[in-house]
Amino acid sequence: MVGALDLPATNNRTPVHASQGYSRQLSCQIWSLSGALVGQSAGAPRTPLADGEEGFSERKIDGQIWRVYTHVDRNRGVSVMIGDNLTVRHHLVSEMMMGLLMPAGIGIILLGLLLWAGISRGLRPLDVLTRNIERRSADDLSLIKLDGSPSEITPLLAAMDDLLVRLAHARQTERDFVANAAHELQTPLAGLRTQADVACRVTDPEMRRHALERIIQSVDRTSHLVRQLLSLARLDAEFPKRDPVPIILDDLLSDIENDCSDAAAAHHASIVFEPSSVRRVACLDVANLKLALRNLIDNAIRHGGSPIVINASVSDDGNWVEICVGDQGTGIDPSDRERLVRPFERGRAVTAKGSGLGLSIVAASLKREGGHLELRTGSNGGLIAVAQLPFAHLLPESH
Repeated sequence: MVGALDLPATNNRTPVHASQGYSRQLSCQIWSLSGALVGQSAGAPRTPLADGEEGFSERKIDGQIWRVYTHVDRNRGVSVMIGDNLTVRHHLVSEMMMGLLMPAGIGIILLGLLLWAGISRGLRPLDVLTRNIERRSADDLSLIKLDGSPSEITPLLAAMDDLLVRLAHARQTERDFVANAAHELQTPLAGLRTQADVACRVTDPEMRRHALERIIQSVDRTSHLVRQLLSLARLDAEFPKRDPVPIILDDLLSDIENDCSDAAAAHHASIVFEPSSVRRVACLDVANLKLALRNLIDNAIRHGGSPIVINASVSDDGNWVEICVGDQGTGIDPSDRERLVRPFERGRAVTAKGSGLGLSIVAASLKREGGHLELRTGSNGGLIAVAQLPFAHLLPESH
């Protein structure tokens, strides 16, 4: 019976030394029902692993906890105990965890070092770019050149170079604007000084009256120029976006006509409103649209011929709401049209005095509304200035 269990046989004449060490996780003991140790596995303790009751139990032997399953075979008169040394189990689990965690920890550290090295190398061109920008002066707007830069940052360099080009253009435009504004202001101011000297020196009442009239004209011209400069500066500034505001176009044009009535009377011009298919529109800033239309009418009064015809309609392609201001003047050469929307630019054939800011203010105002200015030649040879707004700005009559 014992041989069938393949355990070393023991009896009372074969003692098991209590001092024998054991380190195996599982141990087996066979005890007779009379309490004699029949056999045990190597390294098992001599003390019974359990109290002999069948089933699972736990017992502390020599300071170590054993989890034991006992099977009692009454036919053979033996009790078989299989014990699991929990201390050894915990030791094995700890060693296994250490065996797994240590390589994993070392691997993570090595992976972190590799990532750090790779990222540092990948970001090195950005460090070079940062130092390049830090060394630049505020006036240096030359293109950025990095030899051997990786393809990954090429789009960034291209975008920064494009920004520098636009900044250089904006700065040059600003310089030109300041220079032109100074030049335009210098002319009426010089006239003011000259006429004031004349008025102070002459004794002839008629000459003094004539000098004072010229002073008034110079003041009016300077005031008009300053107003236009302020309008252009306001349009260049950033404003928060607003919700579209519905307006009645006829009422807006009527207000503008009242604003321009004195200038029209001074130039012996008349303003005619033609029946329009557009009555209600929406705009983001009423002041912007009013500024654009007022400058169009003022430009027609000063440089065109009477009558000045105003109407509104939808464009032939259905994409725009068009507010047209036409005059009966000599018109503008087609080659000058693109140039005249820039500040301080005048037509080559224009002889009337002006600052060259009117159409540029119109273009800037309409741009803020998502529209643009288009210059056309009228059927009678005059100029038709068309303020175009997106079709989405058109409102139904019942809106």
